[in-house]
Amino acid sequence: MNVEREYAVVGSWEDTNVTLAVLEAYIPRFFTDATKVYYSNTQNFTINNVSHDTHLDKDVEEYLKSSFAFEIELYMFIKQRLYKQYIAVHKNEF
Repeated sequence: MNVEREYAVVGSWEDTNVTLAVLEAYIPRFFTDATKVYYSNTQNFTINNVSHDTHLDKDVEEYLKSSFAFEIELYMFIKQRLYKQYIAVHKNEF
């Protein structure tokens, strides 16, 4: 995939701590102390308090899964790659 060739790290806000740890290790020139900087400003974070109806009819869910099959596969690949990078960085801690 082009992701592996073109990007050293692709993270996710869903996995903020993992993303920041990998960025700090793989690209220290730009991300040294990124975790410290990120968490030093949490009082200014805006939390989304809007409740959402997460229920989907089964047929709608199946349609969306089939329509976005490539995007879902890409997302899962990127997430797996991020966790492999995290394990490589912290292998001595496991």
